[in-house]
Amino acid sequence: MTARCVVLPKGINVGGHNRVPMTELRPKLAEAGYTDPVTILQSGNIIVTADQPDQPDDATGPAAVAAAVAASVRQLLADEFDVHVACVARTAAEIEAVLGRNPLRHLADDGSRYLVNFLSDEPSPEAVRDLTEADHTPEILHIEGSEAYVWAPDGIKALRLTYAHLERHFGVTATARNWNTLERIAAKL
Repeated sequence: MTARCVVLPKGINVGGHNRVPMTELRPKLAEAGYTDPVTILQSGNIIVTADQPDQPDDATGPAAVAAAVAASVRQLLADEFDVHVACVARTAAEIEAVLGRNPLRHLADDGSRYLVNFLSDEPSPEAVRDLTEADHTPEILHIEGSEAYVWAPDGIKALRLTYAHLERHFGVTATARNWNTLERIAAKL
């Protein structure tokens, strides 16, 4: 059995830092044993198919496979490109569920200003409550599980609810993708 996974490296090819040529990355992913490697845009969005153990317990379920793929791709980026960045991964079904939930659809009318922050772990209910009860006007925050949806009507450059802010508050790794990018990723699944 196989699982289609989306790997979201944090900070690839941004501002001239952590350069990874996508044309070189795809063959390296294939050499590492992943099938059907696809990259989307130059920011390192990666889709691969990985082997999934047949046992149905929690230690080998799709989420565990995605976590293992994230760790493996992180190591590949370090070994092959000397790029040391955190990676967060989700299964294709999890990405489709994120898009299906779309909890801020009634507000977010510009996909470039609507972000989903993918967190490495689900934050504690107390930390979520503390952050969601605070006033972030004009930004709107919605957290479900290990995703934090942020509507930034004033644009990303003015954003206060950054992934770095979420990382500090929740004690997790976070990486954000805007809604337009997520739709492009989903179209390639």
